[in-house]
Amino acid sequence: MNKTVLRATVAAAFVVAAGTAYAASCEGMKAYQVSSGTLTLDKSGLTKGVDVGKMFTIPVAMYIIDHPRGVVVFDTGNADDVSGDGCEGYWGKGLCDAISPKQSRGEVIDRQLEKFGYSTDDVKYVVYSHFHLDHAGNIELFPKATHVVQRKELEFAWWPEKWFAGAYVMKDYDESRDYNYWELAGDFDLFGDGCVTALTSPGHTRGHQSVMVRLDKTGAVIFAGDAIYTTENLNGVPLGYAVDVSASEMSRERLKMIRDQNQGEIWFSHDPVQYDSHDHKLAYE
Repeated sequence: MNKTVLRATVAAAFVVAAGTAYAASCEGMKAYQVSSGTLTLDKSGLTKGVDVGKMFTIPVAMYIIDHPRGVVVFDTGNADDVSGDGCEGYWGKGLCDAISPKQSRGEVIDRQLEKFGYSTDDVKYVVYSHFHLDHAGNIELFPKATHVVQRKELEFAWWPEKWFAGAYVMKDYDESRDYNYWELAGDFDLFGDGCVTALTSPGHTRGHQSVMVRLDKTGAVIFAGDAIYTTENLNGVPLGYAVDVSASEMSRERLKMIRDQNQGEIWFSHDPVQYDSHDHKLAYE
């Protein structure tokens, strides 16, 4: 059995019923894709062994999901503290030089919510793909929300392995220990109706997860987080940064199969071409 078939066979064992079981309408649900600015970094950090030394500017995607029973945010982007000229004072020179963030205060998730008529207090759930600095930078803007994360990711964020600690900024969540967390240990249907489902997709980090939404007009969309950075990764180029390359490959194949089961799409967090092809001023329904 070749490696591709083996990966697909193993990944198939983990395809969940939530990916196929629901025929109910998700009428009234809306989703917005926004960004907390950009990062510029060596492209091989995304595509392992490809374009080494080539500087590449990427969006930092976040999602606002309006479900009839509550507003959901998926990922919170770079911390508001790095806006404008604040990077070195918050992340430190090393990180700032490595990934060169550009973010205005108006691109931070609270201001993005305001653009569409929401406030941080309206948010019922904040779901995290993982706790890296560009995905969980604004946890502390949501003290009243329920925070939905894989338990393995919480453990990894608070006690990261030495070689993978650099992308976690403890200041992002050091005052959130007493927040209300739902600590997941697998896939989870957020509202029990198949409309917003967390999908485990480890590999980039120990506890990475993605989210699938079902929209009446757009159809099923998987927000991949960092399970799949770009179209190149989707097509087989390994992630440039992964704590477990084998798990990352399996997660990619799993998300592709769930996409195909649902005749849906996969949206990436850091693909500038795909991001620019989307509408960021209007809701997807």
